[in-house]
Amino acid sequence: MRKKVAAGIRSRLKSAVSLTLAGALLCMAGSAEADRETIRKQSYFLGPNYNTMPWSDYYGSYQWALQNNGFFRLVSAGQLTAGNESGVDGPADGGSTDVLSVEGIDIHILPAWEKYAAREGKRPVTVALIDTGVDISHPELSGSIWLNEDEIPGDGIDNDGNGYVDDYYGWNFYNDNAAVFSGKEDDHGTHSAGTIAAARNSEGIAGICDPAYVKIMVLKTLGTEAGIGTAGNVSRAIRYAEANGAQICNLSFGTVHYSEELYRTMKESGMLFVVAAGNGDQTGNGIDIGSSPVYPASFDLENIIAVANLQFDGQLDPASNYSAVHVDLAAPGSYILSTVSGGGVNYMSGTSMAAPMVTGAAAMMASYDPSLGAMDLKSRILSSVRRLETLEGKVATGGMLDVTAAMAFSG
Repeated sequence: MRKKVAAGIRSRLKSAVSLTLAGALLCMAGSAEADRETIRKQSYFLGPNYNTMPWSDYYGSYQWALQNNGFFRLVSAGQLTAGNESGVDGPADGGSTDVLSVEGIDIHILPAWEKYAAREGKRPVTVALIDTGVDISHPELSGSIWLNEDEIPGDGIDNDGNGYVDDYYGWNFYNDNAAVFSGKEDDHGTHSAGTIAAARNSEGIAGICDPAYVKIMVLKTLGTEAGIGTAGNVSRAIRYAEANGAQICNLSFGTVHYSEELYRTMKESGMLFVVAAGNGDQTGNGIDIGSSPVYPASFDLENIIAVANLQFDGQLDPASNYSAVHVDLAAPGSYILSTVSGGGVNYMSGTSMAAPMVTGAAAMMASYDPSLGAMDLKSRILSSVRRLETLEGKVATGGMLDVTAAMAFSG
């Protein structure tokens, strides 16, 4: 994330590996000085009335990652008016623009959506979201959450005999209970969930996937607003996910500490893991994770897709980690609008926001074409990237996510 959690942050167990979130609210970004700079800036888009999305979700026009018409921009806070009725700040008359978006820098989703909608025989897909918790009562997410139908919620009995009592909505590995939502500390996971599968219901935002087919398994492994957890609990969550039918797993966190248990658990899994590359050093500058490893992105595993953060102008975000070997591609991750706790939406930035873009694409492809396995999904996503000069030498493919191109491999 743009906020670098201080080195030496303690997890609940003294000997445990600390994990830090790879993305955060803009107001939590960067070093102390960068925090002040971020707060002085806000994002602005032409919407909400300018909306060419196929669904009439109210904030769809703010989702530049899905369709970038070149209108999204950053403006200095000194040029901002008060928040308008949409709750998004815009520039005052005559305001000077700091950063302009570039038309077409998006994940090229619209033709893929049309193709997906026309498909018969789509299969259900479960995405494991190993993260903070998720606001499962959010109106944009309540229909997107995986349910353990072999469990009776709230009866205090392990009905399905899997060792977890009342795990109807997933499991909280941080507190070792069935409460998958704790409050504002779960904004991070809630944001990722919305990117993947928010409802298309004329409210809020539109998710990449159709929640009628793609469900999110909520596995809370990170707690507190700092987003800390242990590699052991992540490993437990991975095993739970696979045992309960998840095919794709989103991991938007990182640690500089190698964990053999986590490495082995991921290696032995049949799931596809989409992981955040991480967001730089203590100064907020992206690092090469080939020479300075960040795990799990730096694990040498075939079933991983590691994702860097692309800005709306086609440049790699300065805080995004990179590697011509260990980072596979880039996806939109700066100023991403999605769901947060309490029923709202908000912008967040970081490689944590980029990873769910790829996760959503993989889940939609898996639903569209039931024949695809984990390695098929990875191969199609990486072989169909849109190449950008700005990404040469920064990511292995030299390109960004292109969902329509990836879907073109399936008839």
